[in-house]
Amino acid sequence: MFVSWFILALCGVCSATVTLKDPADYTDLHADASDNSFKAIYDITPVMYQAWAIVGPYMFAGENHTSLDHETFTVNKNDTSVIVASGGAETNISFSKIIKYGYSSNLFQASFFGSNAAINIANTSTLYIDHSNITTHNGAANVYAFGTGTTAYVSNSDLYSSGPTAHGLYAAGNATIWGYNVRHYSGGNRCSSFAGDSPGGYVHVYDSIAHTKGIGSAIFYALGQAYGTDIVGWAENSPILFMDGNQLAVFNNVDLTAGLLAGTVMFSSAVRQSNASLSFANSRLTTTGKDMPGLWFGNVIASASLYATEISTVSGILVVANYSQVTQEFDYFAGYPDNNDLAPAIVAVSVAESTLNGDLVAYNSSSVTWNLSNHSSWTGSAYSGYGAAEFAVSLDKTSAWTLTHDTKLQNFTNEDSSMMNVKSGGFTLFYNASSVANKWLKGAVHKLSDGGFVKPM
Repeated sequence: MFVSWFILALCGVCSATVTLKDPADYTDLHADASDNSFKAIYDITPVMYQAWAIVGPYMFAGENHTSLDHETFTVNKNDTSVIVASGGAETNISFSKIIKYGYSSNLFQASFFGSNAAINIANTSTLYIDHSNITTHNGAANVYAFGTGTTAYVSNSDLYSSGPTAHGLYAAGNATIWGYNVRHYSGGNRCSSFAGDSPGGYVHVYDSIAHTKGIGSAIFYALGQAYGTDIVGWAENSPILFMDGNQLAVFNNVDLTAGLLAGTVMFSSAVRQSNASLSFANSRLTTTGKDMPGLWFGNVIASASLYATEISTVSGILVVANYSQVTQEFDYFAGYPDNNDLAPAIVAVSVAESTLNGDLVAYNSSSVTWNLSNHSSWTGSAYSGYGAAEFAVSLDKTSAWTLTHDTKLQNFTNEDSSMMNVKSGGFTLFYNASSVANKWLKGAVHKLSDGGFVKPM
């Protein structure tokens, strides 16, 4: 059960254990065990357009304003929503219950068009829902929004779902969802708490709690833009973030824990894309598996920013860059036999006001650039997991690096030319003497203060 969390205090130096609750704490999870055992199977013919009308027993269309409060809305039917708003409708729901039963006959229709969601709004419509409980079973999203100009505001509400692809807040087609003080639990397979899908959706979540149980069920799925502020989340069998392609994810003051694959997974599902961007500020990211890195990148060109952020891993690995991607099963990374039409990951990570412990690992011609600034400290090394790899490390005068193993760098820059901010522990830092960035080292051997060396390769 999801009962307590170790929270980062805003003061930056204090911490405390507090008890938080999500909808799993007051729901009969055993009753939904069978429902949650179903997998999201995508070996069907894709239907990537809206193949049938979105319908439900409570439909609001046109530029009408409807207010509903202290009511219960429910339906038990396949491929059917409970509440549908379209064509510029504005719907206000307060202090109510929305309950959905019924399966989806086509996961592409459910995923991309919300054909089985409890609440479906589209075509420049607006939804306001507060102090409500949205419960779905059999694989139905809680709130789905589609289309440019479509916006949903969900506040002070509980979201619970069982079954596959039963996402919490789900935006697609350039729609926007704003969540405030939302408590979400999903027990099924591939059920993200807060998700954007193709075409990209925009999801903003504040002051919320998220907990997922199933494989592939991330806290955030970014295909578009995802923003999380003051979020506590636990993905028991997933990274906290999946990002596909050149998307954006911004997290501030979050405490997120991942239980499978990696803390975050950024990849391109087809041709390698560039400009993917991830940032954490005043946050903590935790991974619980013995082989899980904090940040994982595959078949993508990406940047990440860490400001006053802690990454805690059992594996001792902070970053992995690879010629790879995540599979449709969302439970392992694709190797060369799975897909040989990929490209190496090219990753740049900027670290400020942070103390980090762990290694950088690159595979199959991938590269990692690691920049430390603003009183940051790093204890770790960089190495190739398999095949060729390139690493670049830079330090400003206020930052420090403690080596834990011999390390080879393509580029090494340091504002402190005396290199007193590098503690070698007796290990050697090798650099490429032919690189223009290393010209300041003059191709020479430099002895470090604690017995190690900086040497040309």
